[in-house]
Amino acid sequence: MSYLSFSQNTPPANDNKIAELPSFKIFTAPDSTEFTKESLTKNRRTIFVVFNPDCSHCQHFTRNLMDSIALFKKTQIVMVSSVDYSDIKKFYTNYKMEDHPFMTVGRDGSYFFVTHFEVRRFPSAYIYNKKGKYLNKIAGDIDISELANKK
Repeated sequence: MSYLSFSQNTPPANDNKIAELPSFKIFTAPDSTEFTKESLTKNRRTIFVVFNPDCSHCQHFTRNLMDSIALFKKTQIVMVSSVDYSDIKKFYTNYKMEDHPFMTVGRDGSYFFVTHFEVRRFPSAYIYNKKGKYLNKIAGDIDISELANKK
């Protein structure tokens, strides 16, 4: 079941509001633990991926990501969705994300990420450098090597 999907790939209207790592709160799979900005690993590149477990583009992206996961060992990946927690947990388990401690998958029940980043397309990735400064966005059909090397 898809909740939000648009075909245009437009940048957020106000890049200033996303210039720094945002303050947020999600509840992670597999145990619904609270995860916030303060939970992020310091001095590590961070990629937020806003997705929907039922989205075919998101599933394709995740398969490719998991096939190339070695490219991201020095990157913290935070995948967030606003759908039902049970769907997110199933997605987490199906893709064996528990095998990768630098990956966090969780539920954004307040729709913070969709609103904050003005998401128009799934999946959408928002890349921050190790100092917490916004670098770039990639949305829709995300090329994994481009994501790994985006600066």
